[in-house]
Formats: sequence, structure tokens, C-alpha cells
Amino acid sequence: MRARPLPCLSLLCAALLAASAAPAAEDAEPAGPSGREIYDRVLANRFDAYEQQARLVSGDRAGNEQESRMTVLWKSFRDEQGEPRKGALSKTRIRYTHPFDLRFSGYLLINNRDRPDDQFVYLNSRRRIRRVNLRGEPVLGSDFSFEDVVPRELEDADYRRLPDERMDGRDAWVVEVTPRAGTESEYSRFQSWIDRKRDVVLQTVYWDTTGVKVKELRSPAADVKDFEGVWVPMRTEMRNLLTGGYTVLHVDELAGNPSVDDGEFDPRRLESH
Repeated sequence: MRARPLPCLSLLCAALLAASAAPAAEDAEPAGPSGREIYDRVLANRFDAYEQQARLVSGDRAGNEQESRMTVLWKSFRDEQGEPRKGALSKTRIRYTHPFDLRFSGYLLINNRDRPDDQFVYLNSRRRIRRVNLRGEPVLGSDFSFEDVVPRELEDADYRRLPDERMDGRDAWVVEVTPRAGTESEYSRFQSWIDRKRDVVLQTVYWDTTGVKVKELRSPAADVKDFEGVWVPMRTEMRNLLTGGYTVLHVDELAGNPSVDDGEFDPRRLESH
């Protein structure tokens, strides 16, 4: 908990200048589905809503580890035509259950179309809800940021398909994703290896806004579980390539498509225990 191909922001000007020109042959995508079509399949492989109990186990080079636990509630706010309701694409509520000093604290993240996202934090020790900007913020000191754990929307980025490869014994699509301006991403681009049969991301490599490779995420193919036709990674590891730190996200329990009232995502619900 504790997640589409895009051009690097550092190359944005060059990309704009070349936009009207025909792409070079070596830049053409491989035959078959485009990068956007592949990532659309990844996003289609999910529930309309879910609730999960998860653990984040973080460690450093010295072998020191710490654990946090949380409940994650997520819901799509798209209508039957796939359009956002009242401008919202999806909403996520995260509530900590461990460690004790953070119990009942939580976050509400609202992914909007055509306007900045809404993000709120509630700290039980202060009994106050605040609007915040969580760009680049770690999830409870882990190597996952909130951008890594909140499911993405197709409109967030641009996608380019790269040549296919093998990943963890599986045939994989490879898609380069470039976050669009206005999404306030901490990444200039990232590259994902996607299981061709199960439409699950098996590995992602991230570059920061200066073009430095900073993180690597892996979801072992053996830990991907089928929930009534929806394939879900039950174990995902994020490694910080600069510090040597790591965090493993374990999904201990998952309920797909529970009945979730829209009111569960009212910011005031963060205060209820």
C-alpha cells in the first residue's frame, strides 16, 4: 500500500519542438497495443472499490527494521461512461492501526481531473484535520511515497511502449510513463514491466525530476493472487537506490468491491474511530 508511459520532464522542451514532426523509425512503438492501451489494461485489472489490511516493513543497510500497519479504503468515482463524478476520479482513505502512537491517524487523498488533487491529514494526537501537499512525502517514513501506493489514473500521464522483455519468468510488456504537467509528480518518468497474461506490474524503475534513477519496485510473480479474475500483488518491495533502504508492502487481507458509501470519503470521517 504499505499504486502509464511518459516522457521525461527534463526532455519536455525537446519533445514539444518535435511534436509536429514525424517520429523517427527507431522511436516507433512495437507492433500491437500501444503503451496507453497496455496501461489501460493494467487499470482495468482492479475492483471498483476495495478495502485492505496492509503492513509496511522498512529496513536500512544495517538491517534495522520497523513495521507499521494500516487499513486502506479506495473507490473509483467514475460514472458508467468512465467520466469523473463532480471532477473526482478516485478517492483513497488510509488509517493507521500500528504503531500505537499513530493509531487512528490517517489521510484522505482525492484524485481529481483538470484540477489539483485534494489531500488531507488527520493526526490523532492533535485532533485536527489539515489540508496538505503530500508530493514526495513518504508513507510513515517508508520508501514508498503516497504517489507510489495510491492507484493511478490513465489521465495522469503519457505512455510509450518499449520492446517486450522477460521479467521474473514471465513475458512482459515494457511501458515508459511520463507524468503530465500539473500532476505534481515527484518523478520525471518511470518504466514498468507488465505481465502480459495478468496485466500486473512486476517491476518499475523511477527517475526523479533531475533525471536520476532513484527507486526500484518489484512484485514477485509468485506472490500475485487471483481474486475472482482480478490479479493482485500480495507482496511488493520498494528499494531506494540512493540510500540502500527498502520497504516491503504486505497485503494481509483484501475485500474486493465492498459496499462503500461516498460519505466514507468526507474529510470529517478521518476523525471517527
